[in-house]
Amino acid sequence: MTQYFLDTNILWWYFVQTSKHHHRVKKFLDPLILNIENGFLVNEFVIIELIHHLIKKKGKQGYKIAGLLLSGKYPFFEIRYDILQLPDLKQVLEIVHQYGTTTSIGGRDASIIHSMTVHGVRHIITNDQAFENVEDVIVSNPVPAP
Repeated sequence: MTQYFLDTNILWWYFVQTSKHHHRVKKFLDPLILNIENGFLVNEFVIIELIHHLIKKKGKQGYKIAGLLLSGKYPFFEIRYDILQLPDLKQVLEIVHQYGTTTSIGGRDASIIHSMTVHGVRHIITNDQAFENVEDVIVSNPVPAP
């Protein structure tokens, strides 16, 4: 079974049909979703960021999409609530220290790396090229660079 972490940009493009890369991301994700051997994970920081973008950019339609996501109508991915405690924050600090000066990995990305580590996930589907520099992370990017 392959577990994938889904980044905010991928979720945005997947759920917002009028978004720039919707068709490309949907074409990439749908076969993975239909394969019951795959699992998908997000953390609370990604969901919070997605909710913010949905409501800010799509208003009532975004609110409706966010509500559906939180209602469990999209059971293909699991939201992991890794409410960070002090030891977790220290691990995030170490991740930022390791990658923060040589890549664009910041706090949110470090929380993703932490969640992936805690849950044994090596694969991430993202358009964020910074993850390509992270040791032991395998990046799938359905949106090629311009």
